[in-house]
Amino acid sequence: MNFLFDTSIDVNRRQFYVLAMGSCIGNLAGFIGNALIFGWNGTTIFCGICMLLMAAGSFIGIKKGQIRYASYLMIAVLSLVEFPILYYIYQTGTIVYMVLAMVAIAIFIPTGNAIRFAGIVIVADVAAVILAYMRPLESEKLSKEVVLQSTLCSLLIVLLCVFLISILLQMQRQRQEEEVKKLNEQLKDAADKDALTGLYNRRYLNQYLGELILDEKEEFDAVLIDLDFFKHVNDNYGHGFGDIILVEFARLLTKHVKNKGIAVRFGGEEFMLVLKGMNTDEIGKMLEHIRREYKEYTKHEKNIECSFSSGVQHYTEGIAVTVLYRLADEKLYTAKERGRNQDVFDLES
Repeated sequence: MNFLFDTSIDVNRRQFYVLAMGSCIGNLAGFIGNALIFGWNGTTIFCGICMLLMAAGSFIGIKKGQIRYASYLMIAVLSLVEFPILYYIYQTGTIVYMVLAMVAIAIFIPTGNAIRFAGIVIVADVAAVILAYMRPLESEKLSKEVVLQSTLCSLLIVLLCVFLISILLQMQRQRQEEEVKKLNEQLKDAADKDALTGLYNRRYLNQYLGELILDEKEEFDAVLIDLDFFKHVNDNYGHGFGDIILVEFARLLTKHVKNKGIAVRFGGEEFMLVLKGMNTDEIGKMLEHIRREYKEYTKHEKNIECSFSSGVQHYTEGIAVTVLYRLADEKLYTAKERGRNQDVFDLES
């Protein structure tokens, strides 16, 4: 049944599957019901032929890919041939089939063509009703029991088909909505994250900090990090290894930050941590753990000891985001001036 709801399949094809299933099941039920009630008469054979035409139309649409033509063929047979003739033969209860035909036209034929097609079908249906009234078919008078059975059979078939078509289309719509929602989440995630490292990007950082600043109860520190001599790494070992370094460093940041805040790729080889509820000692210890693991990694990979510098700025009420960035950057610059491979919390120390 997944082929009915797989959103990777074209929506027109999935809707055709519903039409094919509904028409084939409905015609099979009608054929069996007619045979049980009236026996193997000419009408039963006619119903069998229509059933085969529905199967042929389904085959043409599904196997040959001619969905549009198959849809028109199947609905034309149902609405212009089978249902009017059945009404002319049996009258009364079979009129519900004409209603089913209009439902199929509205659902499975494009709007512009559906209006024109519906007009033709209405004319055909009215003509069949008038003809049945003016020139009724001379046949054996049916007993009340047979008329009741025929009417109930027609009603049940129409109810089954309408319910089946409606529920399948509803399930398709729900699956489509779920896929759209999932896609929107993926797009938002892609917009908020750096493609290489998977960390949040600066766009998300601005939004995140804006929300933190609006909440006066939140206190946090912004840690601006720059990988020392990263250009030399790229020049000596290639940009491919440089990218590997960035990804590994991002992994280390994610590992140590966890639920304490967020890690962001600020740009190039610069990163920013936004840490909540941590004091200076705790931040210093975290940075030293990251520094040690970073050095161990580069030592193991290329026998070099890489390091980073950082500037740590505590947020105080009233500081704008741009000012926060500038103050953290000034401290980072001071760390570089002092020889790199260190963290600056206070410019005066």
